[in-house]
Amino acid sequence: MNDGMVFVLLILMVFVLPIVIIGVWTGHKKEMTKLNATLNDSEKENMKNELSAVKRRLEVLEAIVTDKKYQLHQEFSELKAVD
Repeated sequence: MNDGMVFVLLILMVFVLPIVIIGVWTGHKKEMTKLNATLNDSEKENMKNELSAVKRRLEVLEAIVTDKKYQLHQEFSELKAVD
C-alpha cells in the first residue's frame, strides 16, 4: 500500500466510522422514543405483564434443565445412542 491509501484508511477509521456509528445509535434512540410515546398506558402494562410471564417461563425451563434427574436422563440417552 502506498502512503496515500494508508492516510485515507486512517482518516476513515478515525473520523468517519465513529460518526456513522453515532448516527445509527442516535437514530435508533429516536425511533425507540417515538415508539414508546405512541404506546398508551394499557399497552405498556400489557407489555410488562407479557415480559414477566416470559421471565417466569424461563425460570421454570432453567429449573428443569438444571435438575439432576433431567441431566441424568440426558446422560443415559447419550449412552444409549452410542451403543
